[in-house]
Amino acid sequence: MKQFDLESKIKSLRVPERDGEFWQTLPQRVLARAQAAPAPNSHACPFRHSLFAILNSKFILAGLVAAVCLWQSRMPQAISHRLLQDERQMRQAFAQLPGRLDTLMHDEHGLHSLVQDPP
Repeated sequence: MKQFDLESKIKSLRVPERDGEFWQTLPQRVLARAQAAPAPNSHACPFRHSLFAILNSKFILAGLVAAVCLWQSRMPQAISHRLLQDERQMRQAFAQLPGRLDTLMHDEHGLHSLVQDPP
């Protein structure tokens, strides 16, 4: 809907006439309704603050902390194992480099490796 259409529809609506008494009594009516409405009961759930719930949440939190600690303690081992594998592969590639220098080809697209079986 375009802005012009929206404004024309809003202007075409009929607003009910209110007298001065309505606006003078409005704050009292709003306050009376607010005071008459029941206040939300903060103690609606007795289980929420019971000893069992508090202990249960502490045990769950302790279990999560222990799981994260165990996971973190094994993480450096996995990383170091992967780094050792990468180091071995790099050493093998560098050891084979002098023997494979003659398998490089230079053309108009740059330096490429020839496709052949490794010795």
